[in-house]
Amino acid sequence: MKKILAIFVLSFLSLAVSAQVVSFNVGTKYAGYYVTLKGDTVKGFLRYGNNYEAQKKCQFYPNESDNNDMVTFKPEEIHSYFAGDRLYRSLHYSGGLMEKPMRFNLVEKDGAIAQYTFYDEDGARNADGSAKTTTLFFKANDPANPKPITLSDLGIGFAKKMSALVADNEALSKKVADKEKGYGMMKMMEIIDEYNAWYAAK
Repeated sequence: MKKILAIFVLSFLSLAVSAQVVSFNVGTKYAGYYVTLKGDTVKGFLRYGNNYEAQKKCQFYPNESDNNDMVTFKPEEIHSYFAGDRLYRSLHYSGGLMEKPMRFNLVEKDGAIAQYTFYDEDGARNADGSAKTTTLFFKANDPANPKPITLSDLGIGFAKKMSALVADNEALSKKVADKEKGYGMMKMMEIIDEYNAWYAAK
């Protein structure tokens, strides 16, 4: 019964946080920047391929009209990049197993616990024809939670897993662990928002 309920809740949450991203013009250059592994920001222009290519490489141009100085970065070579109005960060997530190669994952909602969208690279489609995606969350600089977490990861044992994710906010963590009203799986996004607001105010 718990598994059936978890599947229903996860399906509901998947709809609630599904990506509403309209593809950029493929091949167009957008003003933006990339951030090196050392944390330096380099401004310029970035060519957008498509939602799948954007996860595997970043094509950077120091000057918009000069193609000769184009540099291509892989996810393991830079920290992040920003093109137009889209921010991508390198994460150890490329669909399914966490040990697969790194990918640039699209930031949907930033914060101490950031929400990302990964476009499934097998080309799978939803019933409505839209690209199949995976929603994941990642808390940077937290050794206790070193890997991205997907909705399915949180399905069984939500209270234990979510309370551990927000453990540095002891009051919030206790509410989740104690399964207080308003702090269950159906309120996952609100819990993350509350945590991010608390963290930003520190």
